[in-house]
Amino acid sequence: MNRHVVLALALTVGVVSSVQACKSLSAPLTASLLTDSTEIGVHSTGVWYSAKIGFLYTNTTDGPVAKAGCGGPPYPDLQKKVGEKWVAAYYPVYAACLSKPDFTVPSGGTFRGTLDFFAAKPGQNTAPELLVDSIDGLYRLEWDFVQGTDTETSKGRIVKSFSNEFRMLETAR
Repeated sequence: MNRHVVLALALTVGVVSSVQACKSLSAPLTASLLTDSTEIGVHSTGVWYSAKIGFLYTNTTDGPVAKAGCGGPPYPDLQKKVGEKWVAAYYPVYAACLSKPDFTVPSGGTFRGTLDFFAAKPGQNTAPELLVDSIDGLYRLEWDFVQGTDTETSKGRIVKSFSNEFRMLETAR
């Protein structure tokens, strides 16, 4: 083989390898998030809504993931499908602190938890407040972690997870 052909082949292999490496660095990382039920009954009392949403998080990435917390992890965000978009259903109240080490889940590890949904009906001037017009509808959980064990690094990639869709229905207590 002449030197120009060998050089061209080596250059082609190098470019293809570089493109594949860049794709794997820019591809979003995901993990598994499943709720315990596809239908959640939401209790309504006075101005409050409440429900318990059980879930299982599995780190399906090839390394640990971390999330800053206050002695434990903040829980997943609750989103409702409105039209064709997913919107925040409410923002829970969290303690204003940060603990070290960050909450971590090793590669292949799991975390089982319960999101204690508790929100005031809209217009009550009380937090946390329901941010959508009604309870009944289709929901999902979203929980984002950072790749690695340190959430304060700017080098960590976001690991996104969205749960299965589930229905929430208001029930009388």
